[in-house]
Amino acid sequence: MTRLLLVLPDEIRRQSVAVLAHSEGLEVTTASSSLQALTQLERNTPDVIICDGHPGDLSAVEFHEIIRSETSTERTPLLLVADTPPSWLDRRLDVYVSRNSTSRELVSIMMETALRPTHNPLQLQPLQAAPDAAQIRGTLEIMTLFDLLISFNQMRKTGRIVLKGGDTETLIYLKAGEVRHVEHGASNGKAALEQAIAETDRAPTSSFGFAMNSEALVTDLPLTIPCTTSQLLLEIAVHLDHVRSSQQSART
Repeated sequence: MTRLLLVLPDEIRRQSVAVLAHSEGLEVTTASSSLQALTQLERNTPDVIICDGHPGDLSAVEFHEIIRSETSTERTPLLLVADTPPSWLDRRLDVYVSRNSTSRELVSIMMETALRPTHNPLQLQPLQAAPDAAQIRGTLEIMTLFDLLISFNQMRKTGRIVLKGGDTETLIYLKAGEVRHVEHGASNGKAALEQAIAETDRAPTSSFGFAMNSEALVTDLPLTIPCTTSQLLLEIAVHLDHVRSSQQSART
């Protein structure tokens, strides 16, 4: 079993990645800071590490120097989640991942990294997340994201919507039709859905895919949408109307 160490200070992101990685059959250990991660490394040696660019306690470069100085982790692949790729990253073993990636993208890239031979002398190239294995696919040219969510709510669907509009991915997890967890890049919750709806309004050719998930998986994810879907969409509609009104007033 592939062993993963997550060093992510953000609790929601840490929990999301851990749940998805575990669903892929990985043994997951989590740490909220670099010092806590070093304590975990004394007990177990992971096959791959995902680390935030600002892991807390120690800097990312200090944490990197420590794991590369230890025999047990000197060749362990590291995925660094950061705003930009730092100059000290060792591309023979390390992979830069944009901070604007969703938990699905992080797990997808991590899975491919874990399968790479660490003895390969070639430099690792930046990876792209694998496409989602969707049962339903389409675009939002005729049906808006609002309409899509209402439809899945009425059908009481349980699973994950992956939405691609531009460079940023959106994840929407539903349980019996109710939206429970949303990610738009690195943001989550109601604000993430507001961003996704605003972006798809500007780019109606955005594509989506829906994949069924177990209720257990969706329940294990962090609950970033605590209200009902009908209430959520009503609040977002009111918010976006205010934004559009303000923009129109500013132009006149």
